Amino acid sequence: MKLTLLLAIAALGLCGCASAPKSELTVNDDGVDRARMTIIEEQAARSGVRVFWMNPPRKLSTPSGG
Repeated sequence: MKLTLLLAIAALGLCGCASAPKSELTVNDDGVDRARMTIIEEQAARSGVRVFWMNPPRKLSTPSGG
């Protein structure tokens, strides 16, 4: 009985750890400044630092309506 309950809990726990498809993890990158990200990542790599982007730099937008 205890073994069955333990196995059931373990199975449910493993189901919660299933990874999401890659398409769900990607964020719409409209406006992300990829050139600036590349420069920063290259500089960091030369310094032995790894960059994790939480809020990637955005491209400068010109105000409309002039």
